[in-house]
Amino acid sequence: MISGKRKTIGVFMCKAYSLFDNAVYRKLEEEARKLNYDVVIFTTVGYFASQNDYDSQELGMFSFAPIEELDGILYAPDTYEIEGFRDALFEAIRKRAHCPMVAIRHLGDESDCVYTDENRAIRPLMRHLLEDHGLKDIRFLAGYEGHPDSELRLNVYREEMASHGLTVDEKRDITHGNMWLNCGLAAYEAFFSEEGRRPEAIVCANDYMAIGTIRTLKEHGIRVPEDVIVTGFDNVDSIALDTPTITTVEQDFSGMTELAFEELDRRIRGDHDKKHHKIPIGGKLILGESCGCGFRGENYYIRNCIDKNSQLDRMNTREVGMTYLTIELNACDDLKELHRVLVDKSSDTPMLRDYYLCLFEKGRNENGEPQFAEEVTDTACLVHAMRNRQDHGMPMISFERKRLLPEMAERADEPQLFFLMLQHQRENAYGYSMFHFQPGELPSNFFQHWNVILSGALSNMHKRYELMALYEERRLSSITDVMTHLLNRRGLEEQIAPVWQRLCARREYAAFVCFDLDRLKRINDSYGHQAGDYAIRLVAEAIRRSAPKDALNTRMGGDEFLSVIPKADEQDAEKFMQDFRDQLDELNRLENRSFRVEASCGAVVFRLGEFSSLEECIQKSDERMYRQKEERHTQRAE
Repeated sequence: MISGKRKTIGVFMCKAYSLFDNAVYRKLEEEARKLNYDVVIFTTVGYFASQNDYDSQELGMFSFAPIEELDGILYAPDTYEIEGFRDALFEAIRKRAHCPMVAIRHLGDESDCVYTDENRAIRPLMRHLLEDHGLKDIRFLAGYEGHPDSELRLNVYREEMASHGLTVDEKRDITHGNMWLNCGLAAYEAFFSEEGRRPEAIVCANDYMAIGTIRTLKEHGIRVPEDVIVTGFDNVDSIALDTPTITTVEQDFSGMTELAFEELDRRIRGDHDKKHHKIPIGGKLILGESCGCGFRGENYYIRNCIDKNSQLDRMNTREVGMTYLTIELNACDDLKELHRVLVDKSSDTPMLRDYYLCLFEKGRNENGEPQFAEEVTDTACLVHAMRNRQDHGMPMISFERKRLLPEMAERADEPQLFFLMLQHQRENAYGYSMFHFQPGELPSNFFQHWNVILSGALSNMHKRYELMALYEERRLSSITDVMTHLLNRRGLEEQIAPVWQRLCARREYAAFVCFDLDRLKRINDSYGHQAGDYAIRLVAEAIRRSAPKDALNTRMGGDEFLSVIPKADEQDAEKFMQDFRDQLDELNRLENRSFRVEASCGAVVFRLGEFSSLEECIQKSDERMYRQKEERHTQRAE
């Protein structure tokens, strides 16, 4: 779909900076090259406790993604923690997908799936506590109710306790957290409030909750593992030195992704077995200090300090860069300035190889320039391109949005792995970013923040456009006659001011042609004021049709009109007046009213000089027109 030369696999998962997401990304990069597929990761942001306007707009990803065009889909449903996201994903792929699909880290009946077999993963941890440590009073800190992984691990906990002859009190022995660090207090209040009955161990559904629990217990003088054992799940990188290393279970996310990709490849290549394949994969018990069976090693603190300092340096550098990026992007008035800032700031993102910014397009204006929308449209426009870390300018190429990128982004020589994020603010969607990272580099929350800043800049730009359009509309209304849509007196002065001094300095000619509607009062008295308004508009239309392209056509007031034609001579003025009479005759014939609209006209051609003024020229031309009108009336009377 991207290149047209190889098949495209779409990957759906939320976030891009967890242990799981990073493991999946690394393996996708490897498998895409090995099996020759383009891959697009349609990523969203947000987690269970975030619940903000930005997150809610991420739901638009499922309607935006060209699901019908994909050759295969990999998806990780349990990474979507915000209410409604998982259901929206299932509905989108069920209704719109026409290709093979494989779920990662998810056991379900919707498609083929590769998942962690909780029996093979957390069961050894439970048996380690029950048999190796001989514990009997073990509590379970689950994730929020309904979290699929947490529920499976909780069931294994119940089964293992029962198989060892131990009763589980559902109210006393089980409590729910939120899968994050800040649930330690809830665990402490649930498990340590009963005086004289403290647990021997707390099994947490993931490592983050385990670390949060250990920190809270430490604040209350409870030691781990001396007073109570705490275990986790996932084997995330150690967060701080103030907690012991966690006894946990490591999932084989890399192996899981490899199996899922290979299963999808088999399906794409012709495996039409209607039965969904469910492929389990085990975990690995990691013994840490939190149960007393692990030891950090002599170099742990030194190695950890070095790593933390390196991370802190990178974070500080990025934070400074992000601050200046925010300032400069929010000051951009148009896409040219935005492009310049993105090019200047590309040094802050050395991990990017290619970057494309595409905006939703709602059409082209009369000059052929793209007009950008504030909602998802069927057409996108490539407005910024960086390829091989080189600026490829502002291509301004329009293309079908379902293709994701135009032909210029194709790479016939290698598969591409793109990381796609939407640009939006609250209810408005502006476009999307396509990131291709350097080999070995990983997406991170840095790019989530980067994308939010860019979305804000696009939002500000749209608001500026709206204000400018509103200002222009009001400006035009102030210089335009409402009835005829010709210029008014103020409009004439404003439009001619930029060129008047130059015309005078060069001693150019200028024709001033005056028009005056004949017998307007008689029309009003005989046929009503609406007929009089019609007569005024008819004269204006005749002027508009016959005037030279550079003429400034003005309704001076009432039934009087003036056209100023720069660089026009007597012959030009005479031709204009004759064309006007012909057009007025033609309009009268076409309208076929019970009365005829007639107008007098007269022209004065001035040779402008250093001291010529617009007011003087208008006055003299007006006098000439009235003399001609009086002469005409005199001739009629005779």
